[in-house]
Order: sequence, then C-alpha cells, then structure tokens
Amino acid sequence: MKMKRCIVPSILLMFSLEAALLVAGRTSAADEVGAILLPSQGQEEAAMAAAKKRPWKCCDQAVCTRSIPPICSCMDQVFDCPSTCKSCGPSMADPSRHVCQDRYVGDPGPICRPWECCDSPTCTRSNPPTCRCGDEVDKCAPTCKTCLPSRSRPSRRVCIDSYFGPFPPACTPSEAVAAGGS
Repeated sequence: MKMKRCIVPSILLMFSLEAALLVAGRTSAADEVGAILLPSQGQEEAAMAAAKKRPWKCCDQAVCTRSIPPICSCMDQVFDCPSTCKSCGPSMADPSRHVCQDRYVGDPGPICRPWECCDSPTCTRSNPPTCRCGDEVDKCAPTCKTCLPSRSRPSRRVCIDSYFGPFPPACTPSEAVAAGGS
C-alpha cells in the first residue's frame, strides 16, 4: 500500500521537472514567437487603450469582445470620422471611406439605420450598400428623419431615409413568410 502512495507523487514530480526543463530550454524560441496569453490577460491593456467616451453616436457594425463589460470597435465605413474619433483610418473595402479605429469599453450604442428591420429593402449593389426601406408602417421609428404617408395607403407611413451600411435584417422571420404569414 505504501508503495503505491509514493509512486504517484514521484511520477508527478518527474513530469513537472521535465516540463520545467522543456520550458527553460525554449525561452529564446518563445521570445521570438511571442507569449501565448490567456483570454483574461491582455484585456487590461485593451481596456486602458479604449476610449472613455463612445467616439461614435451610433454604430451598425459593432465588433465587441465577449467580456463584461465588452470592448467595442465600430466598423462602419463613413466619408469622415467624427471629431471625437482619435484614430481614423482608411477602409479596406473602399479607400474613399474611413473607419474609426478607436475602441470603447461598454455598450456600442444605438444603430444608425433609421429603422430596426425591413421586409422591403431597396439597396444599391455597392459594398456596403446604400439602402432604403419601403415598408408601410403605422408609425415610423423615432430615428427616422423623413416619414411620409404611403402612396398606396395614406393612413400608413413610409420612412424614406437611406443609410450606408449592411443589408438590414428582415422584420418577419423567413419561416413565417414561407408559411404565408406576415
């Protein structure tokens, strides 16, 4: 019985010493490649580099970490970055557009589209497209700047604003459309 108790700790000690020798022998190679960090490591540096106030008013293409609080970047392509943006760079997709490369700790903010979703979008074929929504609604969203009566049904309203960004999500799930619902 005593023999089994002594064997396990000594085997573990042997493996840990061997691992320590491997790590010590490869320190120069690790310095060349770079250290591997845990997900929690490096977030302090990213948070310190992030802006204290959100550098954009709204964002359609937010890219955020899964941390709490999230660290967000806004990948919207604009003609001119807002004056609050400290690092404005050219867009990879369209050199005539810019992207604010600042990062912000917290909620990325409201969307820029004048509507949350759209079942009848009309978009250009540019990348990203410029879109309008032809949905007839009872009341336009508060973010809509120009809300006019529908031509076919004056009691309904249509937001004629356009926006430059990703294709809007559908309001009606595709399963409901396929089943004949609206």
